[in-house]
Amino acid sequence: MAVKEFNCNKLKRTFWPFTLKDKVDENGNVVEKGKKIVVRMPQKKVFEAIKDIQDMDEDNATAEDTEAIYRLVAAVLNNNMGKVPVTEADVADYDIEECTAILNAYMEFVNELKQNPN
Repeated sequence: MAVKEFNCNKLKRTFWPFTLKDKVDENGNVVEKGKKIVVRMPQKKVFEAIKDIQDMDEDNATAEDTEAIYRLVAAVLNNNMGKVPVTEADVADYDIEECTAILNAYMEFVNELKQNPN
């Protein structure tokens, strides 16, 4: 029986195109357009950040819980193809609704791939 070679470098990959939020001044004028990045499927840092918020009590959320959400958003967006660094400071001006929307959209992307792996 012949063994077929498996090459990780030739795996079909799926990515999530994402545009970061525009930076605006105090008058609401755009001073820097949001960077376009291509986010990869979750890797170890993303899973570690997810683990940090899994035990969160939504009814009694603390400042630490909120910080964990921002860490997760930064970890998700930092896991990108262009090696464009995205830090907690970069997402600090996002409000919690934006963070939630980003995480929900990312999980839809991940779950879609789980349902249809080909």
